[in-house]
Amino acid sequence: MRKAKLRTMRHLLGLTVLCAALFAGASESLANCAKIKPRAPGEVYFMRGLANIFSLGLDQFGKELSKLGVENCVFNHSVWQSLANDIVERSYRGEVSFPVIIIGHSLGANIAPKMATIIGRHNIPVAYVVMLDPVEPTFVGKNVEEIRNYYLPKRNDNTLHPLQDFDGDLENVNVKRFGGFDHFNIDENRQLRDLMKSRIIDIINARIAAEKK
Repeated sequence: MRKAKLRTMRHLLGLTVLCAALFAGASESLANCAKIKPRAPGEVYFMRGLANIFSLGLDQFGKELSKLGVENCVFNHSVWQSLANDIVERSYRGEVSFPVIIIGHSLGANIAPKMATIIGRHNIPVAYVVMLDPVEPTFVGKNVEEIRNYYLPKRNDNTLHPLQDFDGDLENVNVKRFGGFDHFNIDENRQLRDLMKSRIIDIINARIAAEKK
Protein backbone atom coordinates (compact mmCIF):
# COMPACT_ATOMS: atom_id res chain seq x y z
CA MET A 1 0.00 0.00 0.00
CA ARG A 2 2.81 2.36 0.95
CA LYS A 3 4.67 1.58 -2.29
CA ALA A 4 1.52 2.29 -4.31
CA LYS A 5 1.17 5.68 -2.60
CA LEU A 6 4.80 6.50 -3.33
CA ARG A 7 4.33 5.58 -6.99
CA THR A 8 1.23 7.80 -7.16
CA MET A 9 3.10 10.69 -5.54
CA ARG A 10 6.00 10.32 -7.96
CA HIS A 11 3.54 10.21 -10.87
CA LEU A 12 1.78 13.37 -9.68
CA LEU A 13 5.11 15.10 -9.13
CA GLY A 14 6.19 14.18 -12.65
CA LEU A 15 2.96 15.56 -14.09
CA THR A 16 3.38 18.75 -12.08
CA VAL A 17 6.92 19.25 -13.37
CA LEU A 18 5.80 18.52 -16.94
CA CYS A 19 2.87 20.97 -16.72
CA ALA A 20 5.16 23.67 -15.31
CA ALA A 21 7.62 23.13 -18.15
CA LEU A 22 4.86 23.27 -20.75
CA PHE A 23 3.42 26.46 -19.27
CA ALA A 24 6.86 28.09 -19.19
CA GLY A 25 7.53 27.04 -22.78
CA ALA A 26 4.16 28.31 -24.00
CA SER A 27 4.61 31.62 -22.17
CA GLU A 28 8.08 32.11 -23.61
CA SER A 29 6.96 31.35 -27.18
CA LEU A 30 3.97 33.67 -26.79
CA ALA A 31 6.22 36.49 -25.61
CA ASN A 32 8.61 35.96 -28.53
CA CYS A 33 5.83 35.89 -31.11
CA ALA A 34 4.15 38.97 -29.66
CA LYS A 35 7.40 40.87 -30.25
CA ILE A 36 7.49 40.04 -33.94
CA LYS A 37 8.35 43.20 -35.93
CA PRO A 38 9.22 42.21 -39.50
CA ARG A 39 11.73 44.35 -41.36
CA ALA A 40 10.72 42.82 -44.70
CA PRO A 41 7.46 41.49 -46.18
CA GLY A 42 6.08 38.38 -44.55
CA GLU A 43 5.15 36.97 -41.14
CA VAL A 44 5.26 33.19 -40.71
CA TYR A 45 3.70 31.52 -37.67
CA PHE A 46 4.62 27.92 -36.85
CA MET A 47 2.25 26.09 -34.49
CA ARG A 48 3.50 23.05 -32.57
CA GLY A 49 1.27 20.19 -31.47
CA LEU A 50 1.09 18.50 -28.07
CA ALA A 51 3.51 19.83 -25.44
CA ASN A 52 6.79 21.31 -26.64
CA ILE A 53 8.61 18.03 -27.12
CA PHE A 54 7.08 17.24 -30.52
CA SER A 55 6.88 19.22 -33.78
CA LEU A 56 10.53 20.19 -33.44
CA GLY A 57 10.89 20.01 -37.22
CA LEU A 58 9.02 23.33 -37.24
CA ASP A 59 11.79 24.88 -35.15
CA GLN A 60 14.34 23.81 -37.73
CA PHE A 61 12.15 25.08 -40.55
CA GLY A 62 11.90 28.44 -38.78
CA LYS A 63 15.69 28.67 -38.58
CA GLU A 64 15.95 27.98 -42.30
CA LEU A 65 13.54 30.81 -43.06
CA SER A 66 15.36 33.15 -40.68
CA LYS A 67 18.54 32.61 -42.69
CA LEU A 68 16.60 33.76 -45.74
CA GLY A 69 15.49 36.91 -43.93
CA VAL A 70 11.88 35.78 -43.39
CA GLU A 71 10.48 36.80 -39.99
CA ASN A 72 8.87 33.89 -38.17
CA CYS A 73 8.12 32.46 -34.75
CA VAL A 74 7.32 29.02 -33.35
CA PHE A 75 4.78 28.55 -30.58
CA ASN A 76 2.57 25.96 -28.92
CA HIS A 77 -0.94 25.74 -30.34
CA SER A 78 -2.43 26.38 -26.88
CA VAL A 79 -1.64 30.12 -27.08
CA TRP A 80 -3.02 30.68 -30.59
CA GLN A 81 -5.85 32.99 -29.51
CA SER A 82 -3.43 35.50 -27.95
CA LEU A 83 -1.35 35.51 -31.13
CA ALA A 84 -4.44 36.03 -33.29
CA ASN A 85 -5.45 38.94 -31.06
CA ASP A 86 -1.96 40.43 -31.40
CA ILE A 87 -2.14 40.26 -35.21
CA VAL A 88 -5.59 41.89 -35.21
CA GLU A 89 -4.45 44.69 -32.88
CA ARG A 90 -1.35 45.36 -34.96
CA SER A 91 -3.46 45.46 -38.11
CA TYR A 92 -5.37 48.46 -36.69
CA ARG A 93 -2.02 50.23 -36.31
CA GLY A 94 -0.84 49.23 -39.78
CA GLU A 95 1.96 47.11 -38.31
CA VAL A 96 1.22 43.76 -39.95
CA SER A 97 3.75 42.82 -42.62
CA PHE A 98 1.95 40.90 -45.34
CA PRO A 99 1.79 38.15 -46.45
CA VAL A 100 0.65 36.36 -43.29
CA ILE A 101 1.42 32.63 -43.33
CA ILE A 102 0.44 29.94 -40.79
CA ILE A 103 1.82 26.39 -40.58
CA GLY A 104 0.75 23.83 -37.97
CA HIS A 105 1.51 20.22 -37.05
CA SER A 106 -0.81 17.72 -35.33
CA LEU A 107 -2.94 19.66 -32.82
CA GLY A 108 -1.34 22.77 -34.29
CA ALA A 109 -2.66 21.67 -37.68
CA ASN A 110 -6.15 21.51 -36.20
CA ILE A 111 -5.85 25.10 -34.99
CA ALA A 112 -4.12 26.60 -38.06
CA PRO A 113 -7.30 27.04 -40.18
CA LYS A 114 -9.21 28.21 -37.11
CA MET A 115 -6.63 30.90 -36.39
CA ALA A 116 -6.61 31.92 -40.06
CA THR A 117 -10.41 32.13 -40.11
CA ILE A 118 -10.54 34.30 -36.99
CA ILE A 119 -7.96 36.67 -38.48
CA GLY A 120 -9.79 36.66 -41.81
CA ARG A 121 -13.03 37.74 -40.16
CA HIS A 122 -11.22 40.96 -39.24
CA ASN A 123 -10.56 41.52 -42.96
CA ILE A 124 -6.91 40.50 -42.61
CA PRO A 125 -5.99 38.26 -45.55
CA VAL A 126 -4.00 35.12 -44.78
CA ALA A 127 -1.97 34.20 -47.84
CA TYR A 128 -0.98 30.62 -47.10
CA VAL A 129 -1.90 27.99 -44.52
CA VAL A 130 -0.35 24.53 -44.24
CA MET A 131 -1.64 21.71 -42.06
CA LEU A 132 0.65 18.78 -41.31
CA ASP A 133 -1.49 15.78 -40.35
CA PRO A 134 -4.34 17.13 -38.19
CA VAL A 135 -6.08 14.66 -35.89
CA GLU A 136 -9.70 15.64 -36.56
CA PRO A 137 -11.82 17.30 -39.26
CA THR A 138 -11.22 21.04 -39.66
CA PHE A 139 -12.93 24.00 -41.33
CA VAL A 140 -11.78 27.26 -42.89
CA GLY A 141 -13.54 30.50 -43.79
CA LYS A 142 -13.10 33.70 -45.79
CA ASN A 143 -9.96 35.73 -46.46
CA VAL A 144 -7.74 32.64 -46.53
CA GLU A 145 -6.21 32.69 -49.98
CA GLU A 146 -4.54 29.28 -50.12
CA ILE A 147 -4.64 26.31 -47.72
CA ARG A 148 -3.13 22.84 -47.96
CA ASN A 149 -3.85 19.87 -45.70
CA TYR A 150 -1.09 17.25 -45.91
CA TYR A 151 -2.67 14.39 -44.02
CA LEU A 152 -2.24 10.70 -43.23
CA PRO A 153 -5.72 9.09 -43.27
CA LYS A 154 -7.02 8.05 -39.85
CA ARG A 155 -10.06 6.10 -38.65
CA ASN A 156 -11.86 9.35 -38.01
CA ASP A 157 -12.04 12.07 -40.65
CA ASN A 158 -9.04 14.40 -40.53
CA THR A 159 -9.63 16.27 -43.77
CA LEU A 160 -10.21 19.99 -44.30
CA HIS A 161 -13.59 21.44 -45.28
CA PRO A 162 -14.58 24.93 -46.52
CA LEU A 163 -17.12 27.02 -44.66
CA GLN A 164 -19.83 28.69 -46.74
CA ASP A 165 -17.92 31.98 -47.04
CA PHE A 166 -14.59 30.42 -48.10
CA ASP A 167 -13.52 31.52 -51.58
CA GLY A 168 -9.84 30.59 -51.65
CA ASP A 169 -7.79 27.66 -52.95
CA LEU A 170 -8.21 24.52 -50.80
CA GLU A 171 -6.61 21.11 -51.23
CA ASN A 172 -6.47 17.94 -49.13
CA VAL A 173 -3.34 15.97 -50.01
CA ASN A 174 -3.14 12.33 -48.89
CA VAL A 175 0.59 11.85 -48.26
CA LYS A 176 0.36 8.17 -47.34
CA ARG A 177 1.61 7.26 -50.80
CA PHE A 178 4.85 9.16 -50.20
CA GLY A 179 5.86 6.84 -47.36
CA GLY A 180 8.90 7.13 -45.11
CA PHE A 181 7.30 9.15 -42.32
CA ASP A 182 4.44 9.09 -39.83
CA HIS A 183 2.39 11.48 -37.69
CA PHE A 184 5.27 12.19 -35.34
CA ASN A 185 7.90 13.11 -37.93
CA ILE A 186 5.92 14.48 -40.88
CA ASP A 187 7.07 17.96 -39.80
CA GLU A 188 10.68 16.84 -40.42
CA ASN A 189 10.07 15.55 -43.93
CA ARG A 190 12.48 17.21 -46.35
CA GLN A 191 10.23 16.87 -49.39
CA LEU A 192 7.32 18.65 -47.73
CA ARG A 193 9.56 21.26 -46.16
CA ASP A 194 11.14 22.15 -49.50
CA LEU A 195 7.69 22.35 -51.07
CA MET A 196 6.46 24.72 -48.37
CA LYS A 197 9.61 26.81 -48.43
CA SER A 198 9.43 27.26 -52.19
CA ARG A 199 5.80 28.34 -51.96
CA ILE A 200 6.52 30.77 -49.11
CA ILE A 201 9.33 32.42 -51.07
CA ASP A 202 7.16 32.67 -54.19
CA ILE A 203 4.33 34.31 -52.22
CA ILE A 204 6.68 36.80 -50.56
CA ASN A 205 8.41 37.65 -53.84
CA ALA A 206 5.02 38.21 -55.50
CA ARG A 207 4.13 40.61 -52.69
CA ILE A 208 7.40 42.51 -53.10
CA ALA A 209 6.88 42.78 -56.87
CA ALA A 210 3.30 44.01 -56.38
CA GLU A 211 4.44 46.71 -53.92
CA LYS A 212 7.00 47.99 -56.43
CA LYS A 213 4.36 48.65 -59.08
